[in-house]
Amino acid sequence: MIRMTDNNKKGKNDREHLLRWITSIVLAPVLILVVGFASKVWLLLLVLLATGIGSWEFSRITYDEKKSKFPVDIFILLALTIPMLAYYYGLRGLLGGMLINIFACFSEAITFYGKREGVLEKLAFRIFHLIYIPYCLAHIVLLGRIWIFFVLAVIFAGDCGAYYVGKKFGRRKLCPDVSPGKTVEGAVGGFCSSLVMAIIFGIALSTDKNLLQLVIMALILNIIGQLGDLAESLIKRSHGLKDSSNILPGHGGLLDRLDSLLFAFPALYYML
Repeated sequence: MIRMTDNNKKGKNDREHLLRWITSIVLAPVLILVVGFASKVWLLLLVLLATGIGSWEFSRITYDEKKSKFPVDIFILLALTIPMLAYYYGLRGLLGGMLINIFACFSEAITFYGKREGVLEKLAFRIFHLIYIPYCLAHIVLLGRIWIFFVLAVIFAGDCGAYYVGKKFGRRKLCPDVSPGKTVEGAVGGFCSSLVMAIIFGIALSTDKNLLQLVIMALILNIIGQLGDLAESLIKRSHGLKDSSNILPGHGGLLDRLDSLLFAFPALYYML
């Protein structure tokens, strides 16, 4: 009975892993086309789509509809103004968009809650959402195409290295209370994979940074990416969920795919 259960679990994991690769292979050409070759307006539309879906998933995880009389959908739509203003007005637009949204959050709290219990928790939820998703993702439109590819390459290489090294050699748990599947060995494997990818990137493509600078940036991005992964796991586990949604076959939700990238895009922007 135990053997059959183990075999069933292994078969399920293998199917999910295959489905993950199929989804990635289907989506990768679209991502490459939009980031590398299409008009930058399409990149903005992609960021808006990711912001909208990510905000919906985040609200689904953390938002209790009974606690507010104000429809959460309005705040999801309002959050889209942050990457839009960043696209048209750069860093000033990004900060201005954040300020507009923070005003809206306080307006909701003052108008609908007043002195009711829990108002600060609701307000903190709103502002945390703004920082975690639209603010972080808006930095994509501020980066040049080659640097967007650099983040994607370094983070995805790190994710793959962490997964396969952890699966083969993982023994010591990295942070079992937050993410039981992650191991120290996997983290080291991901770290090395990101550094190798940075070297390949530096040799294959011409940038205004030398190889040492690229390696240092990849080192920092990998650490930040792993922190982002654990941060999203913390949000889900604190609400008893394994996936943010089931929108991407084999991956779970969009946030499950973006988790390592959310902090990485703004980190690279400010490093540059």
